[in-house]
Amino acid sequence: MSNPRTGVVVHKSANVTVRFDGFAGLPAQRGERVHSDIFTCLGNEWELDVFPGGLAGAREGIVSVFLSNMSEASINVECGFSIKDCRDRKMKPHIFGPLGSADNTDAWGFNNFATRSKILDSLVDGALIIEVQLKLVDPPTQTRPPFIPENPSCKIIQGMFMDEESADIVFEVGGGESESNAKKKAKTLPVTFPAHRLILRKCSPTLAELCGSGGDKTTPIPIPDVSPDVFHHLLFHLYGGKVTDDDMKSHAKEIIDAADRYGVVDLKLAAEACLVETTAFSVENLLDLLLYAESKNCALLKEAAMDFMLENRGEVLEKVSFDDAPGAFVRDVLAALERGASKDSTDGDSGTDLSAMRISELRWKAHENGLNVDGSREMLIAALKEVSDEGA
Repeated sequence: MSNPRTGVVVHKSANVTVRFDGFAGLPAQRGERVHSDIFTCLGNEWELDVFPGGLAGAREGIVSVFLSNMSEASINVECGFSIKDCRDRKMKPHIFGPLGSADNTDAWGFNNFATRSKILDSLVDGALIIEVQLKLVDPPTQTRPPFIPENPSCKIIQGMFMDEESADIVFEVGGGESESNAKKKAKTLPVTFPAHRLILRKCSPTLAELCGSGGDKTTPIPIPDVSPDVFHHLLFHLYGGKVTDDDMKSHAKEIIDAADRYGVVDLKLAAEACLVETTAFSVENLLDLLLYAESKNCALLKEAAMDFMLENRGEVLEKVSFDDAPGAFVRDVLAALERGASKDSTDGDSGTDLSAMRISELRWKAHENGLNVDGSREMLIAALKEVSDEGA
């Protein structure tokens, strides 16, 4: 059966009145549709569909009403339908998709709009008159929160880095003669770093002690055995700056050396973690790494080297001589074996057994208890046990 077009559209601003003449005589079989003429409102074209006998999913004796977007553009509106003295469906928001949307978002309405008997009682000269209410939904305005400026102190301190005008001391790094070939020596100029005593006293007391009561902007304080690049990273860190990942990877060992010498613990541990992450452990470099870790008190690096040794114990015992290993080497190996056994038996949960904990766990616990985190395994365990005994 064809779908007759009987609706006559009368525009009323954002409200559109749609008239279906001779409603009582329209096809009333379930699923039969009668649709209005296409009308324009809010920049889109629309069609109102009435099912006098209801849709398949509607209750018996119910009329279904749906509004369809006939344009190629989506639109976000609030919409509602009303029939005078019969039914007033409050407006509800709906985002209409474009015509022919696969998810059927191009149509919206009610399976169970009103009973057929009520609608028949509300006809005007035999016509069903439905007012379609449409209102554009404005996108939510992005209300910016109250402006609260950031605390500028960190940026101010970082801005003082290398500030010659406010500095009260100057460090001198590098310089001297270096062999460029077999016959000539190249002379390099030192690099100067202006700094502030107060910042050094709080962030690196060891470095501040070099200044003593002397040293000023006219008498530079020499810093030996550190390259200008590495000292730049160290000093920038003291002013709240961050060493870039690339620079950390390129200078991890040198940064460890400088940070260890001048007591900048957090920078040392950051460089140590980077060194562990980027180092390819092998039987060839194992002993060198162990000796270096021992000399700089790098417990994390030492632990990683021990882990490699235990995982490759057969090859290590065959190819590596430990005659020059640190005196506590055997104890460290036994501790590593105990940690491995504990991990196998507890599925990684070391519980409260400090001797079986990983270095990172021990450092976390030391930090939480306000203890120095720059120590060997034995130092960390001893300090944690002392705290535990005091609290017992």
